[in-house]
Amino acid sequence: MRPWMILILLSACGASPQPPREPDEYTGCGNDEHWRTFDDQAKAVVIDDNLAPLFTAPIPTAPLPFATRPTFAWKQDPNNLGMPTGDVPYMNGPGCTNCCPQFNRGALGTSHLPAISGNIYDLQLFVEGALQHRVVTTLQEWAPSEKLWSSWRGRAVTLTIYRLTLLKNDVKAGPYRPRAAFAFAVEN
Repeated sequence: MRPWMILILLSACGASPQPPREPDEYTGCGNDEHWRTFDDQAKAVVIDDNLAPLFTAPIPTAPLPFATRPTFAWKQDPNNLGMPTGDVPYMNGPGCTNCCPQFNRGALGTSHLPAISGNIYDLQLFVEGALQHRVVTTLQEWAPSEKLWSSWRGRAVTLTIYRLTLLKNDVKAGPYRPRAAFAFAVEN
């Protein structure tokens, strides 16, 4: 039987790839609507190192010291440094429309809140090829919990990052992804 025939038969039987799973964390102003937006845009990913986020920390050594849990930080793209808190307005006050009152620096956040405008990131962390942790955030930095960091001791981890630019939760540009994932190992 020809390979294309097998594909047709499998698709007729309902066999399809598993969709990405819900994030483990929503930080900054990220929420479950943004997770679904990322997943809806999965087929439209643009792989372009000139538009994708660029990691600035940690500097990958071989391997990263286990005693020092790192904070991963990135530029919005190679030409825009951005800032650690990202570019989504989150401070309520005069003149701040579409602010996000759910802003947080870590953990699972509140869902179904006001629409945001700015850049949002999807961090997907893989261990031995399996997605282990996923973060949707508007921040430009993230640190693993002590428990997660401990689970990586003596292991190789790959971090893939995506960036979407939103205007009131509608996709304005992206998603963008760098050509190569950020790969690192944690010492034993």
